[in-house]
Amino acid sequence: MNILRQQHVEPTSLKTTGVVMQILRYVLVVSLFSVLSCPAVFAQQPSGLPEWFEVFPLSSLEMRTQKHDPDYLLALSQITRIQGLLRTQNERRLNGTLIRHTWQLASGHGPEQGFDHVKLQLIEQGANILYECSSRQCGASNLWANQVFGYSNLLGLDSSQYYLAAEVEAGHMALYAVRRGNGRVYLHLDYIVDPSQPAASQPAAPEPQVSENDARLDASESSFDLSWSMLMESQGFAQLPGWPDRSEEAKASLKNYMDQNPAQRLRVVLHRASFSTEPLLTQTNAEAQSFLNDLVNLGINIDRIDIYGAGSLAPEAWQGQKSSATVMVIRED
Repeated sequence: MNILRQQHVEPTSLKTTGVVMQILRYVLVVSLFSVLSCPAVFAQQPSGLPEWFEVFPLSSLEMRTQKHDPDYLLALSQITRIQGLLRTQNERRLNGTLIRHTWQLASGHGPEQGFDHVKLQLIEQGANILYECSSRQCGASNLWANQVFGYSNLLGLDSSQYYLAAEVEAGHMALYAVRRGNGRVYLHLDYIVDPSQPAASQPAAPEPQVSENDARLDASESSFDLSWSMLMESQGFAQLPGWPDRSEEAKASLKNYMDQNPAQRLRVVLHRASFSTEPLLTQTNAEAQSFLNDLVNLGINIDRIDIYGAGSLAPEAWQGQKSSATVMVIRED
């Protein structure tokens, strides 16, 4: 009887063992497929960058260029603009292959996170950090975007920018991170390869497709500082763009202008459109005081700017808007 019971049990055990083996094979195949298809394991190395470089997770490549630059300016101090020319107290002029990458960070990540991600890698590789700055210590963001890196999408708020210059084994790197007024966060890296080192030969990645609406938005934002500052220089006054709907960008634009023109004193007059019997002087004066406090918090010297509220007393300044701000240069008689 015992033998019969064993004979009845044995086929069942074999069948169970076969099922288990099939399950194990299935799990093994699925696991192997998951590993092979995982982008984190086989992430594509950015073309032209060192093998040790790791891109910030979930970032998307927006721009890549590669060219020979015989006179690259590596800024080693705060940058300013004097009489229309870019000025630095300390810099290096480099000759080599310039490989540029710009990434947009995923929503929820700040510029300091992307910046620290690359900085830590540089430290681990024994790089020599030549200069580092953050916030307004770096200078005006529009100078970094347009004059240094030549990419207007890097134009952001001065208070949210980070920069460092480093010497690495095969050349130099310039790292810049910034948050734009629209909330987008960008991380930019210039890699200048020494001529004695073998330069990367990969072709430049194609530029991403940009919708017509995004193109118009980027164009308007990149010219945000330039158009009205040109009016300031030519006629001595202009309407502050973005006020009040994009007040943070408007304040940043005003701050950038004052940084670029350190000898000027300005007067700002706030206006409200209204045909009521109340001229709204009290309201605009309160707005003026709040505006002034915000500018002081941005680092503007209070002795360089006066802000007044004119209520509805100057209809010609309304410009078809409910509120507007006129900026004018104070000139000594």
